Amino acid sequence: MSRYRFQLATQDDDAELREILAVTPMPGRISVSYRREPSYFEGAVVHGKFHQVILSRDGDLDQIVGFGSRSVRDCFVNGETTPIGYLCNLRTRESYQGKGLLARGYAYLRKLHRDGKTNLYLTTIAEGNERAVSLLTSGRAGLPCYSPEGNYHAIMLPVPRRRRIKPFCPIDVEVRPARPNDLQAVIDFCLRVGPQRQFFPKYDAADFFSGQSTFKNLKPEDLLLAFRDGRLIGTLGAWDQHGFKQSIVESYPSYLHAVRPFYNWWADRSDRTKLPRPGTEVRYLTTALTLIENEDEEVFGSLLEHLLARAADEPVSYVMLGMHDSDPLLKCVPMAKSRKYTGGLYLVYWQEGEALRRGLDDRPIYLEIGTL
Repeated sequence: MSRYRFQLATQDDDAELREILAVTPMPGRISVSYRREPSYFEGAVVHGKFHQVILSRDGDLDQIVGFGSRSVRDCFVNGETTPIGYLCNLRTRESYQGKGLLARGYAYLRKLHRDGKTNLYLTTIAEGNERAVSLLTSGRAGLPCYSPEGNYHAIMLPVPRRRRIKPFCPIDVEVRPARPNDLQAVIDFCLRVGPQRQFFPKYDAADFFSGQSTFKNLKPEDLLLAFRDGRLIGTLGAWDQHGFKQSIVESYPSYLHAVRPFYNWWADRSDRTKLPRPGTEVRYLTTALTLIENEDEEVFGSLLEHLLARAADEPVSYVMLGMHDSDPLLKCVPMAKSRKYTGGLYLVYWQEGEALRRGLDDRPIYLEIGTL
């Protein structure tokens, strides 16, 4: 019998999954671990209604050595509803890397994939994680094809403290927080405008405003709406995920660790965000439903300024915005004081997904950053 076995995780594995996330920070200039406290599975509802966690267990030591997750949800592809998968949270304990477990894990994923729920997956790989890129795009026997599809950017916009933003608004546009009775209008807007984006999720009422929905803990008033002549033309939410998802700074390179006190002194006087101590959390709001009719730059800019102004009253340092290279609104994001973390976006598929990949048109790509 093999020492290692692959299986689907259950609630009984929750603590070990969270422990692996804590001990496997993502490589980069600044080492950050992405935690899921107090419960991995409670936080996983953001991935959608169908979500699986694949784990590898060392039978000799009876411990989980690595895991990854697979989820599937209905999205708009070329304007039509199509089930699309997402692969994320691939983690392996350092002492088990290089033992051939990756190929065996993907063989298990291939068996699960035969349920026919989707033919195409999306995934992102952080810039600088060359080891993961080399392994996953190697084309080794059994691995699916990883086709590069540009870059996806997580943009950390600092929340103004000393100089409060007075948000502008086009003269014919009204911006206000959503109310509970706006839900159907928001869903109708997503169904009307969402198909203009590739992979925009097909949301329904069950995705909103509850502790077990896709937008877990997002309240109606966290979602800003833009109207013109009473018609909804834009949405942008500020999603506080701190209660189930945390980013912990583990370490800095030696030079940055040395200058951090001086940088923080300067940042405090220039309305920039300080570098947190190692071992502490970076608090931020995550944008949601960044959707603007006709890609109207003024409407997007107004919603973003209103969101940043509101965030100044929250205990957060940043607002995190996610955009793909192809997003026509990316050029409107103020980059002067922001931090940008880039990852490669890949389409992942076996042979049966080739036709779908080849048939994709050139609509701008949308990923809901808070659900990745």
